[in-house]
Amino acid sequence: MPAQDTFFTDLPAVEAFSDTLQLHHYQELPDDWWVVVTDLEGSTQAIEAGRYRDVNALGGCTVAAVLNATQPLQLPYVFGGDGATFCIPPSKVQAVRNALLGCMELARDAFQLSLRCSLMPYARIRSQAPVLVARYRHSANLQQAFFTGGGLQVADRLTKASKDFHLLPEQGQPEADFSGFECRWKRINSPREVTVSLLVQASGSVDQQLQCYEGVIQTMQQLLGNEAQLQPLTAERLQLAFDADKLSAEASVRNFKERRSQWLQLLKLRCINLLGLLLMKFDIRLGKAHWGRYRSDAVASSDYRKLDDTLRMVFAADRNDLDAFNQWLDQQQQQGQLIYGQHISDAAQLTCLVSQTGVEHIHFVDGCDGGYALAARSMKQKR
Repeated sequence: MPAQDTFFTDLPAVEAFSDTLQLHHYQELPDDWWVVVTDLEGSTQAIEAGRYRDVNALGGCTVAAVLNATQPLQLPYVFGGDGATFCIPPSKVQAVRNALLGCMELARDAFQLSLRCSLMPYARIRSQAPVLVARYRHSANLQQAFFTGGGLQVADRLTKASKDFHLLPEQGQPEADFSGFECRWKRINSPREVTVSLLVQASGSVDQQLQCYEGVIQTMQQLLGNEAQLQPLTAERLQLAFDADKLSAEASVRNFKERRSQWLQLLKLRCINLLGLLLMKFDIRLGKAHWGRYRSDAVASSDYRKLDDTLRMVFAADRNDLDAFNQWLDQQQQQGQLIYGQHISDAAQLTCLVSQTGVEHIHFVDGCDGGYALAARSMKQKR
C-alpha cells in the first residue's frame, strides 16, 4: 500500500471532542488526493412524500460501497443524511468510480431516485480553499474524520453548480458491494421532549469559525444540558423493527443483488432480527461479539455530532430550553457570526454499518421525518 494512502490513519488521534475544535489538530489533505461528493437529487421531495428512511438508506449505501471498494484502507469521510463526502487517494479512484456507479444503479432501479456523484481532484478545490482533516476517536468502534478549512464547501458548490465533475456511466463498470449496510431499528423516541437536527456554518477565518463552534457547544451545554443529556439515543430505546415499512429499505438493497422477492427478503430480515433479539436478551457471546451490550455499544458508536465545514449535531432537548438556545443562535446570526438551520422531530433514526462478525459497527444518526436534509433547506432559505 502506498505510504500516501495511509494519510488518515497516520494522523494522531484526538480523543476529546473539545480538541476537534483546535486548529493544530488538523492536517491538510495530500495534494494528489481526490474529493468525492454524493447527494440524492430531489431528497426534499422524497422526504415530504414520507420516504426519509429511503433517503438515509441510500446515503448509507454510498458509504458501505465506497468503504468496501477501498478495503482495508481507512478513509476520511462524513455522512450527511442524503449523501456523503469522501477523501480518497489516487490509487482508489477507479474502484470508487465503479462502486458509485453501482450506487447510482441502486438508487434508480430499486428506489426510483437519482443519486448524483462527483469526483474532483483536490488540486481543483485547493485553489479556492484547503481541506483540513482531524481524526477523532470517540470509542473503540467509532473513528470519525472532522473537516475544516472550507474545501468541502467548495466541493459541494462545484457539484451543484456544474456537471464538469459528475460521474458518467461510461467512466467505469457498476460494481458495488453493500455488505455491512443495515437499517433495522425502529424510530428512537427522544429521551427528552424533542430530537433536533442542527446545522451551523460560522463566518470568518478558520480559527474564528472553530472558536464560534466552540461557543455553540458551550452555550448548548449551559442551556440544554451536559453531553449525556444531549445524547439523542439511549440503549433502552433502541428496539429492533419487524414492520415492513421499517425494513423495506434494507430489503430493497438486498433484493437489488440477490433478485429475490421483497416478501422473502422481509421474512429473512425478521428472522435475523428475532435471532438478534434473543442474543441480546440472554446476553450471549459469539466469538468476539458480546450481544448483551450491543445496544449500549451502538449508542457509543453513534456519530450524532460531526464537522465538515458545517457543525452537524442531532441532540435531545426540552422545548423551553431549546427556545432559549434558539434565541441565542438568532442573536449570533443577526450579528453575522453564523447561519444555522434546524429540524425538530420526536425521534431519531439509525443507518448502520456492521462488520460480518458483529464486533465493529458504526451508526449514523439523523432526525426522523427529514433531519439534516430539511435543516439544510432551512439554512439555504435563510441564506
